[in-house]
Amino acid sequence: MFITKSISRFARNTLHCLNYIRQLKDKNIAVYFEKESINTLDAKGEVMLTIMASLAQQESESLSQNVRIGLQYRYQQGKVPVNHTRFLGYDKDEDGNLIINKCDTLPG
Repeated sequence: MFITKSISRFARNTLHCLNYIRQLKDKNIAVYFEKESINTLDAKGEVMLTIMASLAQQESESLSQNVRIGLQYRYQQGKVPVNHTRFLGYDKDEDGNLIINKCDTLPG
């Protein structure tokens, strides 16, 4: 038996999820989803899995779209995310803008 936290952790796509489950089922390997309490070797397991996998896929797509829209908005506002801790020679001010680090000595 293969135990996983949830359907959304197993696969992001309904078709992929069902294909993987069927391949495992052909080898008589069950998959148990803890969050949804679904065992794929049960009679009702695949029907419930299809419905729940579709919902998980929709949720993943919605979240991805929201993140994409948020990044586009930040880019339009001129706020490009930069990891300043690994961006040598610059720091961030209180407003999150990059400023030149005016240290007297170079590292090393």
